Amino acid sequence: MNRGTRLALLAGAALILAVSGTVLATRQPQATAEPAGVTQDDDESPPTAEEVAHAADRLRASEIAVDDAVLADLATRYGVGGAVRVTAWAADPNDEITVESITAMRDGDGTEGSGMGWGRIAKELGFHPGIGSIMGNGGGHGRDKAPGQQDRGTEDDSGG
Repeated sequence: MNRGTRLALLAGAALILAVSGTVLATRQPQATAEPAGVTQDDDESPPTAEEVAHAADRLRASEIAVDDAVLADLATRYGVGGAVRVTAWAADPNDEITVESITAMRDGDGTEGSGMGWGRIAKELGFHPGIGSIMGNGGGHGRDKAPGQQDRGTEDDSGG
């Protein structure tokens, strides 16, 4: 190897080292992931009276009986979404499901990991975990009436 080739290799290695160092030095620190136990229910601020009143109004509009004091207590413990779920799921008078039985499932026996998530509770009770239709975000479509679903699976000769 002649002297020119060695200098070129040395300059290339120095350039690679400089670029790598710059990239590593300017890289943003990784965002810390939220702890696994943090959910919407662990919000630091308690729900406002307006949020609870809105939830009560939406439940009543869905023909679900609401005790404002119970709803406010549930909202403090589980967030507004959790309170709406518990109230809606416990609303059927022909069912044995009660507010107490749902909250017991959610809370567990006090040991870590003994409480269930909303999805698991819904599956266990045979409910859909979403609250969009109650809170006004569901649009009342359902799967069969969702926009664009009416045309799916039909033979259309309009080209495409």
